[in-house]
Order: sequence, then C-alpha cells, then structure tokens
Amino acid sequence: MRISDLSRESGVPIPTIKYYLREGLLPAGERTARNQATYDATHLRRLHLIRVLVEVGGLSLLAVRRVLAALERGGAPLHEVLAEAHTALRRDTPGEDPALAPARAETDAWLTELGWNLGDGSPARDDLAAALLALRGLGWEVGPDVFERYARHASALAEAEIAYVAAADRPETAVEATVIGTVVFERALVALRRLAQEHHSRTRLG
Repeated sequence: MRISDLSRESGVPIPTIKYYLREGLLPAGERTARNQATYDATHLRRLHLIRVLVEVGGLSLLAVRRVLAALERGGAPLHEVLAEAHTALRRDTPGEDPALAPARAETDAWLTELGWNLGDGSPARDDLAAALLALRGLGWEVGPDVFERYARHASALAEAEIAYVAAADRPETAVEATVIGTVVFERALVALRRLAQEHHSRTRLG
C-alpha cells in the first residue's frame, strides 16, 4: 500500500507517519521510486501499536522508542524481554525520599513471604514501597500486608495473562501482547475498580 493508504487505514496523518519513519519508530517501506515506497500489514500493525501507546497509555515518544526496542530484541529469555518492556512502560519514578530504602526493604521481605519469584531490578518494587510511604504519610500505621487483598487478585490476573502470553506462537507476539495488556487492560482495570466503587457506594450508602 502507498503511504496515503497507510494513513487512511491507520488513522495516522501522513506527516506523523513520515516523522515516525525519520525517527526509526516505523521501519522503512519497500522503495519503488526515489520518493515513493510501499508498505504492508507490518507497518499498519506497528502504527496501531504506537497509537495505543501514545493515546491510551499516554507514553512519550521516548518511552515508545524504549518499548519498541524491547519488542525487537531477540535471542533473550522471554521473561527478560518482558521485564524490559515493563521497565520501558514506566512513566515516572519515585522521588529521592530517604525513607524509600527502608520501605523497599519491608516490601521486599513481604513479597518474599508471598513466594513471588521476582528480579532484583523490577521498578515496580520501588512503586510499591512508594505507595506504602504515601499511606504512612497520611497517618496510616500499616505494613506491606495492607496490600494483601490486592496481591491475591493481581496474582490471579497475572497468572491468566502470562499463560496467554506463554501460548503465543512467537516471542515478539508474546511481548507485544504483554505491552498491549499492560497499557490497555491496566487502564480498564482502574476504570472498572472506580466503577465498582461507585456501584457499591450507591448501593450501600446512596
């Protein structure tokens, strides 16, 4: 297909597609003339993925580049590539609070008690510790076990998701599924939780 067809099928304006091509976010098409090239379903799929990352996930183009690099990395164990993708999807990091390190030690010990098999470099460890600090900053005298009910539900969800990923026919398909799941279904999960809170609030307190 020509770039005009690619734009029409993807909903991405031609100038944006050309920008993605210049920046290497989209692979070059097959050159047919000095100023012309053709594109295929691979380019269309990549554009749809970029749109999801930017419009639904709210990622910057720098973060999108990191995600795409993780998708394209070959030869590494799948769980390592998935860890790279999760790291690339991270939008911000906790501040340099001196209390973060001891809170991280507490949450790490609790995660070990749960029996979760985790890598040392997982950025979500710091996110969990930062959440614990936030609760304590609001006057809550709690430990990491305050998150236990969420951990149980999260484990069941993740087990089903990774089973789906593991059944993928190709590693790149598996990683792409995880990226899309993290961006789209994570947003859906937050939305569903808020809707459920509204439902139970109106039912019980309304």
